[in-house]
Amino acid sequence: MASKKPGQIERPQSLTDIAAQSIRNAIITGHYALGEALSENSLTETLGTSKTPVREALALLKHEGLVTVVPQKGTFVFTMSVDDVAQLASYRFTLESQALDLSMRNEGPALVAELFKICELMTTARENNRIARYLELDGDFHNAFFAHCQNKYLLSGYDAIRGRVCALRTHLAQHPTHTDKSMGEHLEIAKLLDDGDLRKVRTILKRHLTRGERTYADGVQDIATASPEDQRIKRTKRN
Repeated sequence: MASKKPGQIERPQSLTDIAAQSIRNAIITGHYALGEALSENSLTETLGTSKTPVREALALLKHEGLVTVVPQKGTFVFTMSVDDVAQLASYRFTLESQALDLSMRNEGPALVAELFKICELMTTARENNRIARYLELDGDFHNAFFAHCQNKYLLSGYDAIRGRVCALRTHLAQHPTHTDKSMGEHLEIAKLLDDGDLRKVRTILKRHLTRGERTYADGVQDIATASPEDQRIKRTKRN
């Protein structure tokens, strides 16, 4: 009788990893607002841990771009100017459009099936007013592009901005019309991919990703870095 080889033992998460995950989730879900100050003492009390894991967690989140350290002022949840959002949208489009092309070439039927399933779940979440669940599924929709593209470097590039994208998505969900239009575009993308019309998909995807730039410009405050008189970001003029 053949003996079974022992499986690799999974190492438990460190306190730093647990603290980072907790703070990361709080930022992504909007528990901490964009630009909000983060107190080490408050986080230590909330998480029930010592200052060292919290300090190390904040350093990790800084590397991920989720928090910003302002000298002599403190640590803040990241915040973005209109120009930052525009640059992020441009980078996302570059990554996502390429990932979509590769996914359709390598695992097209599996991708399309997954996107239709996610759209079905998103529709149900919206009908039941489960906004947090809807936003999670919104992220799953875009994550699927990279799960099927078979290119680890594209995935790595998206991982570097994933947290900020999720937090920004939560922020923009405060605008109902943004979410309504976004849902329609998810369905349209899935249907066009099923028809094999990648050219139209790229057009819809670009409009989908840049809507955040336009919505965000309507009234965002750069709390962490702007002076009081300049906190209100002026809407960029469009030609």
